[in-house]
Amino acid sequence: MPWKALTLLGDAVLVVPLLAAIAAWLRVRPAAPRLSNGELLQWASIVAASLALVAGSKIAFYGWGTGIRRWDLTCFSGHAVLAWLLWPALFALLVPPPQRALRVMATLAGAGLAALVAWSRVPIGAHPPSEVVAGTALGMCACFFTLRLLRRLALDLRGVVVAAALVGMLALGTTQAMPRLDTERWFAKAGIALSGAEKPQSRRHWRG
Repeated sequence: MPWKALTLLGDAVLVVPLLAAIAAWLRVRPAAPRLSNGELLQWASIVAASLALVAGSKIAFYGWGTGIRRWDLTCFSGHAVLAWLLWPALFALLVPPPQRALRVMATLAGAGLAALVAWSRVPIGAHPPSEVVAGTALGMCACFFTLRLLRRLALDLRGVVVAAALVGMLALGTTQAMPRLDTERWFAKAGIALSGAEKPQSRRHWRG
């Protein structure tokens, strides 16, 4: 299994712009039904709250050493959360709502992809299983509310083409030698700034 390639499908550089593009298309496209302002705000709130919990868990660990040592759990896996925020919803949107059975199958396919992306963090050494499970649980909750919110909507052909093109460009960009967002370093700096610690907590020291 090409875990390193698969894990890119949960990278914020790919997922966040794609989520924003899909939401924008569903809001402004000429065809109806469209995403209402209220629904757009709810979707944005789901994504923002999920990512805030991921960031908060990591900042708390780096600053105060929070976590459950028995489970080797320090934070939510961000890739797991992002994968569940995007792929089940995107696959569901590829099928018109009246085709319920096919839409359910598409959603399950997206969920399967999200699960694989989440688990890819374990074999590449980015997270222990406990943090992937925690991220998956959070992501599945966000996914449930997202799917309910989007249940009457679907991407039209132009939307599918736009999404596919964006996935291709962003996926290509994430595989090239280009500057990457060092979010872990940002979380570590935020943790020590807020806690007053001299240096961020390390996993090795924390595990003892």
